Amino acid sequence: MKLKQRSFLSKIILCAAIGVMAGAPLRAQSGACQQIRAACRNAGFVQGGPIGERLVLDCFNPIALGEMPKRPATRALPKIDPQVASACRDSLNGRSASASAQAPAADESTLTAAADGRTVHDSRLGVTWLADANLAAKETFGVASINKSGSMNYETAVRWVAAMNAFNNGVGYLGHKNWQLPTAPGTDKTCELTGRNGEPFGYHCSGSALGSLYYVSLGLKEPDSAVANAENQVGPFRNFQAYLYWSKSAAIDPKQGFVSFSFASGFQGANVFRNYLYVLPMFKGKMPGMSPTSDINWQSDETGSILYDSTADISWLADANLAATQTFGIADISRDGSMDHETALRWVQAMNTADGGKGYLGHTNWDLPETGGPDPTCSMKGVTGFGCTGSALGALFYRQLGFHPGDSVIPPSETKVGPFYNVQPYLYWSCSGDSASLPCRPNGPADGFEWNFSLGNGFQGTNLVGNNLFVMVYYPDASAGQSAPNP
Repeated sequence: MKLKQRSFLSKIILCAAIGVMAGAPLRAQSGACQQIRAACRNAGFVQGGPIGERLVLDCFNPIALGEMPKRPATRALPKIDPQVASACRDSLNGRSASASAQAPAADESTLTAAADGRTVHDSRLGVTWLADANLAAKETFGVASINKSGSMNYETAVRWVAAMNAFNNGVGYLGHKNWQLPTAPGTDKTCELTGRNGEPFGYHCSGSALGSLYYVSLGLKEPDSAVANAENQVGPFRNFQAYLYWSKSAAIDPKQGFVSFSFASGFQGANVFRNYLYVLPMFKGKMPGMSPTSDINWQSDETGSILYDSTADISWLADANLAATQTFGIADISRDGSMDHETALRWVQAMNTADGGKGYLGHTNWDLPETGGPDPTCSMKGVTGFGCTGSALGALFYRQLGFHPGDSVIPPSETKVGPFYNVQPYLYWSCSGDSASLPCRPNGPADGFEWNFSLGNGFQGTNLVGNNLFVMVYYPDASAGQSAPNP
């Protein structure tokens, strides 16, 4: 018998303003450090590889930090410009980070809430935002295919905005009929990375409308989440985050990074290793001494820390965000528990060597969940889409926890951030446009893709239009200029 959807949000720590968020997370590594890591990989060094060929200990640390391993590397170190190594070392020491140094200073004075609190004027962009960052969760305007959480695919988002503008016999929602999705330009010098089609992506992208809001007006810094973690119970698990989780498996296209799974919607996709996602460790098989729980599909150890799934023959960590409270000495983990893929591998390895080599909770075989080969249960090609039960995380979401495509493991956030409310710590849709004051272009950055921005960590990227993301909208000022804000 499948476990029915049972997600109880027992406590949400509201963030009434950005200034009261508890502690800034550790900063993600700079572009210079990522350049060194890429050079090491190209030279044949591998994360978690054999001694002499390890990416971090045998290549990255000697170049960036001058820390030499006990045994010399068995491969030649790549040649790195000394200025790049110095910039990386400075960023790791907290003195500077080139991309962060270019980011504009926070300026919350650009936001002015209306007297009724329903809209927020943004003087920097020349637009007026809807203050409700998840209106679709309670107001669909008659548009179908919107999830209970408020998320939707891109085509539905376009129809939903059109319905807002046609509302009340053409008068428009709140008396305006020029609502639109936030824009993202095709060129943005503030972004740290460039995609295969020349599209700017990554952290620090303050040239887009949502990037300007996140980095400049609200003063957040990557990989900050706009919303604090919530304590929750999802079936036998605790502390699930309605966000993306890493798998161990590489994407079918290596340039897309690694397979990830969304516990905000049930969508399986891919993310570049630089992004910050969450980690749910597991190991194959069953440990001795497991006892039945109230659900016949689960067994637990005596402390409730390990859960055994008899159907998949997998033992899961019951705390779905252990890294938020236990880093095992690994740096580069955000205080909300998220991390990039390489850090996730190091963190799991540290679990296995914890407690004097006995391993965390007495186990030395913790690992990231695998995805496997092409999955016919996925709604899209390969290992992508909804309904992917061939992967460990997909089977957990759909079969064991009983969720459906579009479901979130926990209810949507009602958090207030500055003058905005119902802010979701997840991905939001954007559209192509050179300026916030210009309408969305009909074509995205690539065929079948559109822009998105994460209020969960400040990462801007592109997404398959069939994915389910959240929607914020604004309308441009009547006198708004036609140029993008000066980053």
